[in-house]
Amino acid sequence: MKHHSFPSTVLLGVAAVAVLASCGGSSDDTGTFAFSTAAPEAFVRVDRTGQPALAAALLSRTDGVPAPVDQFGRAINPGVLNAFNRFDNQRDALNRGNPINDAADFAFMLTRGPQVNSLANYHFKLGPQLRSLGLTPCSTETVVPPLSSADVNIDTCVAQVAPVVVPDVMTYNPNAAPGWPNGRGYDDPVIDRLLAAALLRLGAPHGLNDLVGVINATQDETATPLPSAFPFLRAAYAAP
Repeated sequence: MKHHSFPSTVLLGVAAVAVLASCGGSSDDTGTFAFSTAAPEAFVRVDRTGQPALAAALLSRTDGVPAPVDQFGRAINPGVLNAFNRFDNQRDALNRGNPINDAADFAFMLTRGPQVNSLANYHFKLGPQLRSLGLTPCSTETVVPPLSSADVNIDTCVAQVAPVVVPDVMTYNPNAAPGWPNGRGYDDPVIDRLLAAALLRLGAPHGLNDLVGVINATQDETATPLPSAFPFLRAAYAAP
């Protein structure tokens, strides 16, 4: 699903960092820039702006929910090292880290972590509902009905979604068709596609767009279709 090869792959995250870095200073009408001279320790990454909703969908923002630890039991990317972001939660730990370490540091946490929204827990709780809707999950149940997330095999799901969202950077191959997961267009239904990759068996019987319009509403509370093109604004409301 993910088309990339180095060096042809463009890591848009690098470009985003370059743009944001210029925001650390100021400029006047002459075009002269005054860059911040603060030490690197004064800054902290609070969002990768990489893959859509990866941390929001699969990691906890609640302080105290076990964050990832290394083989020696030491916290990974601990907030205590940076006075500007001491939050002790999984999402901030991911954002504080470097993408090159995402697979090694967060693979288990994203898939079978203790948080309620780990991938295995999603399938444990939603599997029966997906099947009742006529959908085929990418997971299988080793015990029917499963007693816990340990009774759900998510290997196929991980094989589908992990190469797309880990590491948490946006990639783009100019030689492949554009549209998420190859880059990200303004109108791309990224959340619907991400959930399809994480929840459904792709290839047969499902496609990446099978949840488009199913999860997100296509009309408002008055049954008026939502605009399908930018700028996504409806006609002005006329008061009775």
